[in-house]
Amino acid sequence: MQKKIVLNYFLSRIYAIILNAMYYLNKFVSWVLSPLGVAFIGLGIGFLLRRTFARRLVWLGSVVSVVSIAFLWVMSLGVTTRFVGLGLEREWEREGTVHGAIDVIPDADAIIILGGGVGSHEKCHAPELYSGADRVWHGARVYNVKKAATPGLKVFCTGGGCEYAAVPLLVDLGVPREAISFFEEPRNTEEEALLIRHELGGEDPRVILVTSAWHMSRAKMLFERCGFEVLPAPTDFEMNCSAEKELELADFFPSADALLRNSYAVKEWVAMLGYSVLGGRKGGGRSHVAPAVNN
Repeated sequence: MQKKIVLNYFLSRIYAIILNAMYYLNKFVSWVLSPLGVAFIGLGIGFLLRRTFARRLVWLGSVVSVVSIAFLWVMSLGVTTRFVGLGLEREWEREGTVHGAIDVIPDADAIIILGGGVGSHEKCHAPELYSGADRVWHGARVYNVKKAATPGLKVFCTGGGCEYAAVPLLVDLGVPREAISFFEEPRNTEEEALLIRHELGGEDPRVILVTSAWHMSRAKMLFERCGFEVLPAPTDFEMNCSAEKELELADFFPSADALLRNSYAVKEWVAMLGYSVLGGRKGGGRSHVAPAVNN
């Protein structure tokens, strides 16, 4: 019996090491394939070609460097969002409604609000609201509409600093503190899905998933792979708000905001392609994340 316990312990440790290695590998690959990553790697290759190899390759190094700079320029343009970002939100657009009509969403077992929109700091007097703070606001709206039809409706929120950011904001917006559980341990959307699936249990729990519209397709796919029936409640239509305004001269000059938006979009497309090709972990009975629930 003791040998079996020791063996299980070592296997679990090896499994945790492999998962951590895969997590950091995923982060590295995401950076390599990001606009900044591609541009910097291209500049590095161009520099090496110009300095290290035969003189006949100097021209190739120059071409690679120029292409890298041009690529970064293009990915920093507001107009580029129209091509790389809008497709992520197209499925979730609803004509004539603001942030979606909540009353048409079926009732569910729980509401899940994915993190990333709010933060906290010991020097701040209140939650810090970022561009994705719509998630918390919209999650509270959904709860206030659905609470009458589903007594005991639970709200799960994720992300670092939840306890001092998302939770107080939800309470201020009318969600009872006892209805809220939060998870700060998950490091990405897949870990969030696995942990909440472990917590909810049951067969195919039906959940209302609240996240940014540009993130919804990938999040829905991952939660469904973990055994959820997902009812999307998208918000934060950042790509639409940025791209569907009238074109201005500034849209053809690089900006940090445009680079950030386009980087988000590229990350989503690459991640969805990766999960489609390689697949992801399925099932929901167990989670490799410590199933610690904070109420």
